[in-house]
Parts: sequence; C-alpha cells; structure tokens
Amino acid sequence: MSTTTASAPSAGLVAARATGLGKVYDDGGRRVVALEGVDVVFRRGEFTAVMGPSGSGKSTLLHCMAGLDSVSSGSAAIGGVELAGLGDRQLTRLRRERIGFVFQAFNLFPALTALENITLPMDMAGRPMGTWTGWPSSSTRSAWPGG
Repeated sequence: MSTTTASAPSAGLVAARATGLGKVYDDGGRRVVALEGVDVVFRRGEFTAVMGPSGSGKSTLLHCMAGLDSVSSGSAAIGGVELAGLGDRQLTRLRRERIGFVFQAFNLFPALTALENITLPMDMAGRPMGTWTGWPSSSTRSAWPGG
C-alpha cells in the first residue's frame, strides 16, 4: 500500500488522521498483521488515492479510519474526534453526519433512484438536502436521474 504524505497541515484542514495505526487479526490462533505503524493525513476538500496490491491493507486502513473496524494500536480520528473512545451509537452518528462512503460493491437499494440512494442517510437523519454544506442547487439536482 502506498500513500503520499506532506508536512502536517493545520488541524482545521484535517478531515481524518491516523497515527501509528495498527490492526492485527486472529486467524484461528495465527496472528495476522494487516496494518503496522501507519501515519496518514486526509485533508479536507482533497481527493486521495490509496493504492497497493491485493492484501496490502487498503480496505483495512479505510475501515479503521471510518470507524467500521476497531484499531489494535495507534489512533484514528475524524475531524479531531478520536474514534477509539466512541461507543456504537456515537460511531453511527459520526459516520452518518460526517462521512460519505463509496463501497466497491455499491450497496444500493434497487427500488430507489440514484438520487434517493444518495439522500437516504440524510433522510434517515431528519436533515433536508438544503441543510448540507456543498449540496448541489435544485437546478443542478433536476438534471440528475430521479432528481
């Protein structure tokens, strides 16, 4: 797995950060080290590609950074919020309100339109589309399938 890191940005620009991140699995009594000592910063407003061969820890890193999987060592934080200290409900709320996921398997509801699939988490949170910063205008949304 490879990532590119630059000098530490100011805290206000950091969307997510891992420091010394480690993840170890138990595979039937065999210790499998998936991540060891990973330091990475994802900056707000930037796109980042995490690349590497199969089995290099890309998905594990992203799952740990998003609070979908626990870390074995080090720390993972989203917007300055340390994930290790959060309970299930707090993690769910943080993911719902602060993170957008695009999975390899799209996990879409076939009965919903593309727009309805995108806005479903907002609807579940009771937040209308217009309240999300950076959400497209109504004129732009009308051009979307199902918009």
